Amino acid sequence: MKTSKLVPKRSFNAVAFKRIYRLVSPNILKCSLYASFFIGVTACQPQQNSNDPNVTSPLHTSSQPVESLPPLLTLDELLNTDDFQMGIKQSVLNDDQASLRDWQQQLLAVAKEVRLSERDLARISGEQGLVFIEFEAKKQLFHDEFIEQFMNFENIDDLIQKYPYLSGLHQRALSLLNARDTAIQRAAKLLSDDGLQGVDYTQEARAQWKAYMINSGKLEELKN
Repeated sequence: MKTSKLVPKRSFNAVAFKRIYRLVSPNILKCSLYASFFIGVTACQPQQNSNDPNVTSPLHTSSQPVESLPPLLTLDELLNTDDFQMGIKQSVLNDDQASLRDWQQQLLAVAKEVRLSERDLARISGEQGLVFIEFEAKKQLFHDEFIEQFMNFENIDDLIQKYPYLSGLHQRALSLLNARDTAIQRAAKLLSDDGLQGVDYTQEARAQWKAYMINSGKLEELKN
């Protein structure tokens, strides 16, 4: 009776995949929409210089007008908070314009509290702002679906057709796919050079790549 031979697995070459992550945008702090506001306010509170409990320090001690102070948070930080992202995506999926308007009003309320510029406020106000917010939601929906297909080696042609106006995201997605496939081809070649028998080199390289993405935290980076 033949005994099965254990095939040693070559450890995945992480260096081959570093190129992929240079294409990933920096991770932006995600938290509650209103929590973002309070975090920003807390960070800007002046420190008490006296241990005397009767001594108070006003929030704004500078002679500089409040209107000229820099914003406590950026528009991008507000747009990327978890609850706002989840809310606008669900509104778009449900084709619920009323819900989307409600999220717009919440965003505007916080945006004014954190002193966003008039230019940024204009971007998210009125009908134009609603279109902008809906567009942001669709960008995130595309991103979420792409990550799933990216990890499962699925064709993204249908996804691109579903969101035909996101040409910039299409190019980034295709660049990630090309970088992934090139790295997997190289890994498969290394496995082949080892002369291992009974191994589908491409499938083995894909399995190792997927494990690397999950275990290294790179998948979470892509999601964010």
